[in-house]
Amino acid sequence: MATIPTDLLDRIRAIERRIRELMASANSSPPMNQVGTGDIVVGDQGRIRARTSLGDDLFLVGRVDPDRDTDAKRYQQGLELRRDDGSMALSLITADPVNSPVQQLRVLDHQGNTLLATDAARGGLARPYLPFPLPVPVDTGRWESTGATDWTTLYAGPGIAQHPRVQCEVAVTGSVGAAVRLLVDGIPVAAEQTVTGTATLYAAFTGDVAAPFGDPVAFEIQARVAAAGDTVACVPRALYGIQS
Repeated sequence: MATIPTDLLDRIRAIERRIRELMASANSSPPMNQVGTGDIVVGDQGRIRARTSLGDDLFLVGRVDPDRDTDAKRYQQGLELRRDDGSMALSLITADPVNSPVQQLRVLDHQGNTLLATDAARGGLARPYLPFPLPVPVDTGRWESTGATDWTTLYAGPGIAQHPRVQCEVAVTGSVGAAVRLLVDGIPVAAEQTVTGTATLYAAFTGDVAAPFGDPVAFEIQARVAAAGDTVACVPRALYGIQS
């Protein structure tokens, strides 16, 4: 058997060692489906998609249709989120890049109705339509009034619980010591407000709505005077559902 130079054996051993190190490094590398640090960057015409088992899009971010200007390579970048039945649930796109270039954020139901949308022309809210407080008589003589010393309901109306809290503003005028309060389903919300002078009192009530979301609720504005012969009149100025 021919004699093998020592330096050649050393080189073979070094190659074997490096192969073992490479194999160990490969086995200890993080999974290719995870990112520990850094960013995932998709540029130009690229996009990230999530699809159903049938190949339909569930989530898309990046280039969306329609393009803004294909000739100038101005591609629309946006976001689409769909239900697994294919209906759009949320989108950040413009369907008409030429006449309406600003992208509109929309939330849709499964029938395609727009539940919430930003206004693409002037900003702010486009949907849903929210009511303004109704104008009321300026003449205090036309406000509902009472001379009773017991709590008396002057205004009442139904509603649907949509928020965890309610805010109500009431204009009040009357004898010193007269008071008003707001009730939700017969339960007072916040402390009563009392007239302390001759000027009109703008009472504000903020409190919890105990009813579960979507349940009907009943609102009442009550008033009373401090002594027989006194009077108090009031009119609601605003009634809002607010966040917790």
